[in-house]
Amino acid sequence: MVFKGEDPYLRVSQEAIMAINKASENFLEQFTLDAYTRSVQERKKTLSYVHLAHVVSKERRYDFLSDFVPGKVEAENGLRERNSGGIGGG
Repeated sequence: MVFKGEDPYLRVSQEAIMAINKASENFLEQFTLDAYTRSVQERKKTLSYVHLAHVVSKERRYDFLSDFVPGKVEAENGLRERNSGGIGGG
């Protein structure tokens, strides 16, 4: 459990756990539905990382995921951006 990893003495009520579980379930359902909608628009039969990354890059509500689900970048372009200070460079 996420909570126990942070503080082994932390007490969390069952109601709080249920609320967080439901919120997580709803979030994942909406996120995958948005990505699935993108895959249907592209007439693809499978949902892939590219669809998830597209949703993160285009939907403002998913901005907080941009570090975890970045769009695919070709290695040469990524190195160029990094060296110019664009991605994690400085």
